Amino acid sequence: MKAIIFSIVTLAFLHVNAQIKIEGIYLQNGAFFGANQGSLADFQTLAPQSVLLQQDLSAYQTYSGMNFNLPGQSQSLSLGLRMAKLPKATLRLGLMHTNQRNTLTTGGSYSETFRIDTLTSSQTGEQFFVDSFSTHSYNARYSQEQVRLDASLLFRYNANKRWSFYGGIGANFGLSYNSVTEIQQYVSPYGDSYGLSMFYDLFYDNGDYEQEIFENKGGFGFGLYAPLGIDFQVGKKREFWMPIHLYMELRPGFNINQISGLGTNFNAGNFSNVGLRFQIK
Repeated sequence: MKAIIFSIVTLAFLHVNAQIKIEGIYLQNGAFFGANQGSLADFQTLAPQSVLLQQDLSAYQTYSGMNFNLPGQSQSLSLGLRMAKLPKATLRLGLMHTNQRNTLTTGGSYSETFRIDTLTSSQTGEQFFVDSFSTHSYNARYSQEQVRLDASLLFRYNANKRWSFYGGIGANFGLSYNSVTEIQQYVSPYGDSYGLSMFYDLFYDNGDYEQEIFENKGGFGFGLYAPLGIDFQVGKKREFWMPIHLYMELRPGFNINQISGLGTNFNAGNFSNVGLRFQIK
């Protein structure tokens, strides 16, 4: 009986191996750009212990989260597979790690004017008032990291040429970890209405700055995208360089994150990637 089972497994493996062959190894590094606007209510839910968010923030005018939205980073390692039933396509399977530094962001600011001095003319007695103003700002950010399974089906044009192009469809799914909510509040003596002086003044210990950091539970993420890329074969004559390819890839699509306590967050955007492909004959 064991011999029969072993024979069936062996035949199945040989059949699959004949139907699927490894085409190459892919290494990618990229960044995600997209709007991730949150709300004050979102962050009060994510950080109920926050002292800064329990203040009266009605005077603050909300600005777009894109003002402080740094791109999310991604790295991936994949295998390219050729299938007998789809000889002109490559199935790319692998793992992707993403560092989503701004899964959600929000913030606001307001300015106030105050008198700092009164000058009086010794000849006429006329008074001159010297006013200044400061800006109060707060920023909130929810960040997380994810490990995702990534799969895409690619179709190449001019596959045997030095320069080739490809397109297709892809999807990924994974779990979140290292989820963190950060809140900063800053009072600038220079009246920067966009809060950008916060980054300048911190180097000089000016202004009044407070920060809170809270850990959150993890969730999961899902993405659907359309890869579009250009591929360059490094060498055409030397055996060492011939298997090495450099490529650039755009991934317009959308991304969904399930955030613990808030539900799902949807945003559209684009992953811009550069990669290295080792072709296997």
